[in-house]
Amino acid sequence: MAEKETHSRGCRYILGQCVSECEEGTHAYGTGCGYLQPEATCDNPKPELDTRGKICDYSACYCDEPTVRDTATGKCVLLEECTKK
Repeated sequence: MAEKETHSRGCRYILGQCVSECEEGTHAYGTGCGYLQPEATCDNPKPELDTRGKICDYSACYCDEPTVRDTATGKCVLLEECTKK
C-alpha cells in the first residue's frame, strides 16, 4: 500500500485534493463546515469571526503569528513592516 503524502505546513485543498502546499511562514486553515475566521491582515490585524453563514470545505494558507498578510504584496510581515499607504 502506498504511503500517504504528508505536508508539514499543511495544504490548500480543492474538492479534497491538495492543490498547493503552504509556503514557509504560513499554515493551513480550513473551516470544515463552520464559520470563517478571516486571515489577519495589515488593514485588519484582529479580524472577527464571520458568522453570516457557515462555509464548508474552505481552505487557505494563513500567515503564522505574529505576522499578518500585507495585501499590497501578498507576503506575511510583522505589523510594523506593513506597506505604508
